[in-house]
This record gives sequence, structure tokens and C-alpha cells, in this order.
Amino acid sequence: MYDTLYPHRQGIIFFLFLAGLFLSSLQPIFAGDAAQTDMKIDYGIIAGEWKRIDGGYVVKVKDVKADGQAVVSYFNPKPIHVAEATISTEQSLIKLFIKFQDKNYEGSTYRLYYYAQKDALVGFYYQAAMDRTYEVIFLRKAL
Repeated sequence: MYDTLYPHRQGIIFFLFLAGLFLSSLQPIFAGDAAQTDMKIDYGIIAGEWKRIDGGYVVKVKDVKADGQAVVSYFNPKPIHVAEATISTEQSLIKLFIKFQDKNYEGSTYRLYYYAQKDALVGFYYQAAMDRTYEVIFLRKAL
């Protein structure tokens, strides 16, 4: 009966497991002193196609530049207009910020952090229309 009431139980458990790992053991994506300001980080590591584990949401990242500019597309499952996308670092982690400007998505954003140990993008989706924030995980789609 439990499986009937909660058919996505395994996905939820996996999500909570990854979220717990991420939040409890944030690790720098590069070795060395995080205080160094002249370190070059390869933002290109997040280029690829990423699928959210709780649905058919897909982020595609390509043409990543050293200054953090990239071509980012989003699908749910149809394309949603990305108004802004930037890659930067925050507390030694690569951060992907996406802002939407499309019907039903105006002002919604993703703040995703690259978690190298799991090759995952983990972070937050702000759903502007409902003024709610959700924890999300994207895994790289196999080529």
C-alpha cells in the first residue's frame, strides 16, 4: 500500500540522498588554496546536457567561455526562453545562474552548483509565479 500512495518513493529517496551529500560535504572543485584570486577555473566542465531527476526538465550548456558566458537552453519539454545565463564561482564551486523570460516563467530562476564528486548540478529553482523555491538536482545525460 505504501508504494501505491508514494509511487516515486525511490526518486525522492535518491534526491534526498544527493541533496544531503551536497549540503553536508561541499568540496572545492579544484585543489589548492581557495583564497587565491588568480586561479583559473575551467567553466567548460559543465558543458553538456543535464536532466533534472524529478522530471523531463533539461538544461543544455554549450560554447562556454573563460569569462563565464555560455549558450544555455532549457526545455520543459518544449523550449523556454532563457533571458540570462552566467557561470561564475561561489565559495569555490562553479555556479550556473539561469533566468527565464517566457510565458508562465517570467522571473523564474535556477541557481545551480557543480558537484564534481557526483558530476551533478545541485541547487535551487525559484518559481516566480508561485513565489516558491525548490531544491533540484540535474545529472549529466550520457552521450
